[in-house]
Amino acid sequence: MFLSFSGLLPSPWSVSTLRRALLAAACLLHGPWAAATTEILPVHRIALDVYVIAAPLADPDPSNGGRVVNTGFVIGRTGVVVIDSGANHRHGEAILAAVARVTTKPVALLINTHPHPQNVLGNSAFADRGIPILATSATVAAMTERCPACQASLGQSVGDEAMRGTRIRLPDTLVPVSQAQEVAGRQLRLLHFGHGHTEGDLAVFDEATAVLFSGDLVYGGQIPHLSEANTVGWIAALNQVAELPIRMLVPGRGPVGGAGDLALTRRYLAELRRRVAAAYLEGRTPDEAIKLAELPEFSDWHGYAARHGRNVQHVYFEIERDDLGGQREARR
Repeated sequence: MFLSFSGLLPSPWSVSTLRRALLAAACLLHGPWAAATTEILPVHRIALDVYVIAAPLADPDPSNGGRVVNTGFVIGRTGVVVIDSGANHRHGEAILAAVARVTTKPVALLINTHPHPQNVLGNSAFADRGIPILATSATVAAMTERCPACQASLGQSVGDEAMRGTRIRLPDTLVPVSQAQEVAGRQLRLLHFGHGHTEGDLAVFDEATAVLFSGDLVYGGQIPHLSEANTVGWIAALNQVAELPIRMLVPGRGPVGGAGDLALTRRYLAELRRRVAAAYLEGRTPDEAIKLAELPEFSDWHGYAARHGRNVQHVYFEIERDDLGGQREARR
């Protein structure tokens, strides 16, 4: 059964129907009248006591205030676990307000899935209420190093008004490795596989419903961002995640779906590496590799024209570093 807070919807719902509903809600949030309803985020129940706040397939700009990543929450026996805090203080406040419309239980924990600004710059809203914030130690290190510049860059994209009141607040609860935790009476599996999309990726698997919040390890219908990625590690992480008994998957970006979305992200990365490696071995330049590594299968994904070429260059230099590093090792 799928619940919307505008009423009870027919059941059963297919994943494709669910996708359309979430995209429609996201479009309403960011439509022409969005400014009047900015603080009211649409909330959808996707499983028992599991909720998602869907974001549109978009890049940060003044019309969306940087709200371009999915966030969500899980209600336990004694409290609520929130996954990702949003792009700024106001976004974090809106997420907390959305939780309060659903339940009177307190927020017991905020989880940051990785250190990108759209996922962590809402932390201050949670920290102001004394809510613990959990992340990997690698995410804390990356936030310490990059968040000041990332906050300034995001502000340039969305405008000063959207970022008003935003302060960098680092997680205070660290998980160095994958582990199972009971939080607020809810059994969660926290999954960290090393450097993939970023250094600090953390996926959250709810044991009771088999819902996976993947963070940006999985993209749905959008070309992945590779700026801090290790694509070999990312593919390896997806191979391990694929072993989970996933019933429903909430990607970092894109509509809610299933394990098939994980497979598509993995296919994009694997095909990208295969074609770029072939160009590199032929002695082609990075610019030549861009032309040789087109992936028409993914050309209709959001951001293909803007990002795919940059992704080709990122992978080219990854392969070059590995190749030159191997040659240095061989000479020792």
